[in-house]
Amino acid sequence: MSISLPGKLRVKRLNGANGPFCVGDLETEIGDFRVKDAILDQFDEGLYEGQFWIQQIFPWSYTAYGRMVIEIRAKLADLQIDGHTRAGAERDSVEPDPAKETPVEPAAPSVEPPAAPVTPSPSAPAETAQGTPTQPAPIVTSTPSTPPSVADNDADLTLFGDELFGAVAERQPVKLDPTIDRIRFRLQRDRLKALDYAFHAGSQSWMISA
Repeated sequence: MSISLPGKLRVKRLNGANGPFCVGDLETEIGDFRVKDAILDQFDEGLYEGQFWIQQIFPWSYTAYGRMVIEIRAKLADLQIDGHTRAGAERDSVEPDPAKETPVEPAAPSVEPPAAPVTPSPSAPAETAQGTPTQPAPIVTSTPSTPPSVADNDADLTLFGDELFGAVAERQPVKLDPTIDRIRFRLQRDRLKALDYAFHAGSQSWMISA
């Protein structure tokens, strides 16, 4: 369940080890809150006015550079942007990357896992003609690094998945999913920028730059 409130969100962009990320200060009629949701990583710096659906309000604290910071955060379920002012943001603060934080989850009852069944040891691997056991090749997965600035269908398919890749290949508008891994979300953002997409805050979608 969430509550809907009109408000103003001031977004600030910072640089981290995993690429640029954004944080926001949300002003509403019931109070001011810190917002560090992944969806903000798409936004430019500035002041955004609109309607904000708040899913959760909770305290958060962290230590950075020898000081303890305590803040009240708001987790957004959705937002509707009606206006944007490209105001400069203060840059005198240094904050840890939210991608490294453990998400806040509701407490769940403790469940005792069932005992693992005893399975026999696997048989010895087959031997080659030279008598050397053969082992299956290891499966290696990797996350794409900095997206290339030219077309790379294989890398783009891995990065975006089938559905989004189809839209990107056809140069159609794209809306990213902020609930995926935050690092991958930023890689998708950066790749779209490299492909001449621009983010539109009103529709929260990416479109080919005019």
